[in-house]
Amino acid sequence: MKSSKIFAADLDETLTHGGESRIEEDVKKALLKLRNNGWLLVLATGRDKPYLMKREDIENIFDAWIMEGGLSIYIPSQNIYKVFVTSQWISFIESLRKTGFVKPKENTVTLRRENIEEVKRIAEKFQIDVSFRDNKGTIMLLPKGVNKAYALHKLMEILGVDGPIAVVGDSEIDLELFEEADFSVAVANAEDQIKAKADYVTRGADGEGVVEAVELILEKFSG
Repeated sequence: MKSSKIFAADLDETLTHGGESRIEEDVKKALLKLRNNGWLLVLATGRDKPYLMKREDIENIFDAWIMEGGLSIYIPSQNIYKVFVTSQWISFIESLRKTGFVKPKENTVTLRRENIEEVKRIAEKFQIDVSFRDNKGTIMLLPKGVNKAYALHKLMEILGVDGPIAVVGDSEIDLELFEEADFSVAVANAEDQIKAKADYVTRGADGEGVVEAVELILEKFSG
């Protein structure tokens, strides 16, 4: 196992302002500064691979991607793509897509809070244990036990690395990462429950907060 410092960051409303906004140049420079100081960079997002492949702003920055809230991972340099689902899960998701009230992702769906009970009933028919993760109002469906921290450890196993973990995030879907991290940072616009779990809360929001966090992390883990 190779020793490596690992930095994981959420995308929307953490690295960016959210929506279709891109990672700004000062944020990119901060991330590359981390990488040049020996950090392994991990993007940890709810977005799926087809969407991310179209994002020019994340090219050549991250060593690995955690996607769909931890359901899938991608290592660009090795073209390794893994999805943590069973054939039973695939059938379950296909059934949900036919309902018309979910929004499909590559390996899961998102839904509105008012549809949770119906999804639970369908999950029981497939004998699937699910978790509903609130990503600032959008509910993401995941297999029970699968989350961003689960995916990060799978990534570390594949890459053969171990070492201190620093994370930056803003919402409930980042909670497990915060619990696993040696140092966790919530951006100023993060949800209160994330701020309560964080070791540090930035003064700046989203990307501005990430730049602030990078300097703090470099100082904290220097030497």
